[in-house]
Amino acid sequence: MFAKLKGGTGGTSGQAGQTPIPATSPETALHNPISQYFEIGKQIGSAGPELAWKVYEAYRKSDGKEVSVFYFDKKWTEKFGKSSGKRRECISEVLKCGALQLDRFRHSKILQIIAKVEETNDNLAFASEPIIGSLANILGYLEDRLRQGVPSVLREYTFSEFETKYGLLQITEALLYLHYTCKIIHRNICPQSVIINKRGTWKLSGFEFTVKCNDGDNMIPVSCPAFTSKSPKMSQPDLDFMAPEVQASSACSPQSDMFSFGLLICSIFNNGRSPIQANLSTANYTKQLETLNRSVQELLDRMPILLAENVPALLEPASRKRPTSHTFSMIKYFHDQGVHALQYLDTIQMKDSMHKANFYPSLRGVLCTIPKKMWFQHILPTISAELQFNDVLAAALQPILYIIEECNTDEYQNYILPIIRNLYQAPKSVQATVTLLENINILIRKSGQHEIKNEILPMLFNSLDSSQPQVQIAALSAISEVIEHLEENTIKQIVIPKARQILEVNDSIQVQTNILNCVAKVIDNLEKNEILDDVLPLLLEAKLSEISILTPVLAIYRHMLSDKRFGLNVNLLATKVMPTLIPIIVSPNITVEEFNTLADLLQEMLDQINRSQRNKLKLERMSTFSTEKYPLQHNLDQPTGYPHRPPCLKLSTRRQSISVDDVLKTTTINSNASSPDLNLLRVQTNLPYRRHSDNAIEPPRILIASATPGYGSGTLSKAGSMANLPRRRHSSVNPNEVKGISYNFFTPSRPVHKVGSNSSFKLDFPIPGRTSPGRGRRYSVATIINQSQSTSSTILNQLGTGVQQLFGR
Repeated sequence: MFAKLKGGTGGTSGQAGQTPIPATSPETALHNPISQYFEIGKQIGSAGPELAWKVYEAYRKSDGKEVSVFYFDKKWTEKFGKSSGKRRECISEVLKCGALQLDRFRHSKILQIIAKVEETNDNLAFASEPIIGSLANILGYLEDRLRQGVPSVLREYTFSEFETKYGLLQITEALLYLHYTCKIIHRNICPQSVIINKRGTWKLSGFEFTVKCNDGDNMIPVSCPAFTSKSPKMSQPDLDFMAPEVQASSACSPQSDMFSFGLLICSIFNNGRSPIQANLSTANYTKQLETLNRSVQELLDRMPILLAENVPALLEPASRKRPTSHTFSMIKYFHDQGVHALQYLDTIQMKDSMHKANFYPSLRGVLCTIPKKMWFQHILPTISAELQFNDVLAAALQPILYIIEECNTDEYQNYILPIIRNLYQAPKSVQATVTLLENINILIRKSGQHEIKNEILPMLFNSLDSSQPQVQIAALSAISEVIEHLEENTIKQIVIPKARQILEVNDSIQVQTNILNCVAKVIDNLEKNEILDDVLPLLLEAKLSEISILTPVLAIYRHMLSDKRFGLNVNLLATKVMPTLIPIIVSPNITVEEFNTLADLLQEMLDQINRSQRNKLKLERMSTFSTEKYPLQHNLDQPTGYPHRPPCLKLSTRRQSISVDDVLKTTTINSNASSPDLNLLRVQTNLPYRRHSDNAIEPPRILIASATPGYGSGTLSKAGSMANLPRRRHSSVNPNEVKGISYNFFTPSRPVHKVGSNSSFKLDFPIPGRTSPGRGRRYSVATIINQSQSTSSTILNQLGTGVQQLFGR
């Protein structure tokens, strides 16, 4: 709300030739009837002849609409001399006529009137669209001669090259409208007549001195008064911007406006000063007109090249040589896509919905060529008016979303959030809702936690309940963008259940794809039972033949394999997961990249199954071997660390002694020898280091080799048999494999060394010279050294004699 006027400042006398202008009296302003409808605030600028109009910010009381109030105090004319009463009426009539003309000419390039002029005996006032000030205020024109009373921030206002181009085109089109549509000559094109509205658009005003064009030919001059010092300055056009034919022959044409427009362009690039500075003197005007060409040439270097090429033609002394407003509007300088987009935007309210829907998306593509200041000043206020119409809402959101993406957080909070906040919970078209959801990441980045929690997320959850498939798909896709702002309970209680509900109703490829992408984002926030109950069925039921679905499924499976907490064990892999994936590997639709990804994943699953099952089977084997098949019974009399026990040797019940019958049975198997002395192997009982506990090895048998062709049956040959005996080897060597000879400790009855076809041979006795007395080491397998026949016979005789003595006792 603007503060009402509290008081004014008195006028100050200027230098020689200057006219002091008193400040506005607030009581006078409030006494104008217009104050009944508008709340008036502080002065923001000035405009019109000699800046006679003082401009105040204001808003309409009925609806709060922002406006600007132009106010003229008639008492100012009392400072002009004795005949001030006559001057007062003359000036008041001229200014009133200009305000009425503004209300008559309705055009997007002309200042828009909100409330018609109201007149009292002391003042004039009317309301217009909200403005920043006049071009004279910004350029500082007349500041050295007239006290403008404008805020300092307005004097610091600057134009970019784009704004200048756009503004000059606005004035050109305003003149085009006046000259060819209204058949009117403006006669006072100068900085005081150009108004900058709040959107940064240049508007033409100052219609106090207009005249009608020639009825037959617009270019034929018509009569008009020249500038004279006998009349008040406020009642005449500005001499510094007057065309030479007006002053010389009191005639004007539309081309006279083009000359003034050329001087206006020069003043923009000359710190607000016209190349002609007559200082209200016609003599100075005529003198400086002669040097105008040289002055303009010095200014051309400051202008853009494409503009500088056309300005000299506007300042031709002969009016017929000057370009028309139509011709000048076509110069290359104005061929700018961004400028034309703003031109169209100025007239968008007069277009139908179809034109609007086609224009706004294209506007997004040219915003990069428009200065950011124009986004907030010009574009956003215009588009915001479209957000209440559902038929164009989705299209109007396109440029707004681009601006949000490119602006910083403060700009978003100050300029955009007030516009877009009401859209979150308001009813919207399907396409508008989809547009917001598809760009929710942009909104999230610029919004604070309060807006995210209370405005954006509720809109998202409501969209999940929509019956429109497009909205559901967009909502599922948007969840992955806001996952960082969702609590675990929200994911478990809202997101996953609603996703499953959507899938039950619509299992299209796009819905499945978005659900799976959503799951991939939230899976780390789920518990094991939720993954197995909700997520795994989604994966198993997915249409894996579609690549868009296969890709997120493989990503989720790979992620689940990385951590056991997801519950993807080998049983599930082998019975459910891999059976659904394996057929896809031969699908004709799969690409090389997907094939490699799928093959690697299957191999990883198989490796995990392999490792798990091998370890499991090994443990089961060891457990079964140690407890069931081979029970281990410890003898309390025998140390558990007995060093002479062969590895993997089965132990049976302890036996106190070797039965003679067992030995006799063993030694007489398949023996047909006539002499027992020859067939029995004698073993000494008093062998060193032998212990009774060794008898626990079951059973020490002596097997006689079967008959071999060429030898007597049951007879061990001295030469042939010894040649076939293996070399003695240490028991620590693998007993199952010695150069083709097999020893089996688990099945003693199985042949160990094949001498003949049906017999085997096993010895269990010490060899002299091979024992280790220090440690009492025992050798469980006899190793016979292949020597000469005589040596072999002697050893066998000794062995036989020893066995005979043993059993003969």
